[in-house]
Amino acid sequence: MTEEIFQCPNCKKYTLEKFCECGGTTLSPKPAKFSPQDKYGFYRLSYKKKTQAL
Repeated sequence: MTEEIFQCPNCKKYTLEKFCECGGTTLSPKPAKFSPQDKYGFYRLSYKKKTQAL
């Protein structure tokens, strides 16, 4: 049996339930999957280079 862990954005607690005890809806804390065919990779890299140069 596998269960997914969730995090409440309101109180930052981790739980196995869909709703937190504080009343908030929980979300998955996992990052988005990486894709080599990233459509917006060029824009993210150019923005990162521009902001680091400042």
